[in-house]
Amino acid sequence: MGRRHVCDLGWKTLALLGLLLAPGCKRSSHHPSRSPDAAVATSRPDAGVPVAATPAWQLAAASAGQHWTQPERAQAIEAGRLVVERHQCTRCHSIDGLPGVGRPHDCVSCHVFLKSLTPGERRYEDIAQHNGRDVLERYRANLRHLMRVPDLSAVGRRLRPTWIEDYLAAPFDLRPLLEDSMLRNRLDAAERSAIARYFAAIADVPYAAPAAPGGSATPAATPAAPPPTPERIAAGRARFVAFGCPRCHAVGNLALGTTPGSDEPTQEGALLAPNLRFVRERVRPEILIDWILDPTRVLPGTAMPRSDATRGDAELIADFLRFVDLEVPAAPALATPALPPPARDPVSWAEVKERVLGRVCVHCHMNDHEKDQGAGNTGGLGFAGVGLSFRTYERTVAGARGLDGTRHSVLTTLPGEPRPRIITALLQRRDEARRDHVALGDDHARPPYPGPDHLLGMPLGLPPLPDDEIALLLRWLADGCPGPTAVTGREGFSDGYLVPDGPIAVNQGCTLRAPAATRPAWAVAGTP
Repeated sequence: MGRRHVCDLGWKTLALLGLLLAPGCKRSSHHPSRSPDAAVATSRPDAGVPVAATPAWQLAAASAGQHWTQPERAQAIEAGRLVVERHQCTRCHSIDGLPGVGRPHDCVSCHVFLKSLTPGERRYEDIAQHNGRDVLERYRANLRHLMRVPDLSAVGRRLRPTWIEDYLAAPFDLRPLLEDSMLRNRLDAAERSAIARYFAAIADVPYAAPAAPGGSATPAATPAAPPPTPERIAAGRARFVAFGCPRCHAVGNLALGTTPGSDEPTQEGALLAPNLRFVRERVRPEILIDWILDPTRVLPGTAMPRSDATRGDAELIADFLRFVDLEVPAAPALATPALPPPARDPVSWAEVKERVLGRVCVHCHMNDHEKDQGAGNTGGLGFAGVGLSFRTYERTVAGARGLDGTRHSVLTTLPGEPRPRIITALLQRRDEARRDHVALGDDHARPPYPGPDHLLGMPLGLPPLPDDEIALLLRWLADGCPGPTAVTGREGFSDGYLVPDGPIAVNQGCTLRAPAATRPAWAVAGTP
């Protein structure tokens, strides 16, 4: 629970702020930060990987396959594409050349771009001149999350369609070294099926529909071969270690002599390496041995290295991964997450904005006049939005919209609730983290997945806020939510960190207050 937020970036919902809109920050559908799901790095334009003139999804939709007629394949790809578009999956993931969301909605490529800047080069100096060197350096210092995400192109070649569907229904932590996690979603059963069918159609693999109530799912499968002997599993484990696989991959809680990521050269690559205890239900068995031998034959462009293993070695490793006894502990017992004590010293709006609301929360909850108002404000990523924004004090005290359409403060305790809604959401994320962030050596069965009507923990997909940041917010709430004492930001900026903020007529209090009809002198022109 003590992971530090060193990131200004809300998972999958980041609008790129004013400084990201400067020249040079462009989306690439083949970005070095977007790694294939089972690999540790990705296709990149400078690695000699050819980029097809026609996206893979269009090529597949126009042709029949071994397991699909052309009309069936085209229909499955189109239906899945519409779901991906509706839920804005390409805010973070590259998927078979599907159109990206574009800036300012695209997250990963701009983060990598900013991190790559070097003082003195033209791109750096242009952005620094436009936004201020201090603002640019603030961003670069805070960039940590949303730097590496799986590239989902051709993922159906490797993963079982039924597993994809199940995972979308209840996402969990696959990558022990990656703090970012798949966010809660609002995909219904038909949409999850459409995405799984999409990946199966692109990869030209069969898709078996789930069993209907009282019916059978698929024709009877070929009887399973007997499991390998303990000696064979032990031999596969020895090969797995000998070829250096544990430098990147965990296998449950097995002690394999090397901790993934402990080797400095492999640390960056190991971030996306999945926990291989899920291989048995996740990876298509007919592809596993070929993947171990030469991943590039399965997925051109992957940076997972080709091993020196023989086919016999690969078969032993596959048996080890599919049949080793992992003795996974039970899920941790549910408990009410602890609430830290409030900070001892008074906390100003400037401090709570800099370290909490304007550092993480604002990226899902932007003001109405910005280029991307955020999934938590006007909606996105399949969410309807609740009209909650945090860029300025005035909008923060204007509250959120409930299911009945009326607005309420998230800073006060509502009837029937134990604490302000904003604190409840932050504590809920601590509970979710036991499923979404499983540390190396502490693998366990996943706790129950929250239902669709369960309060979303915040921040979505990121580690929970640490005690000291929640303590600041608690003290600010206890002091009556004092407003700003000076005008901040920069005149003329209507998007991002430099949006003007300042005192309002009633500049103290946590209760609901609508923006005044007469606009403050500091306000962005034309805003409500």
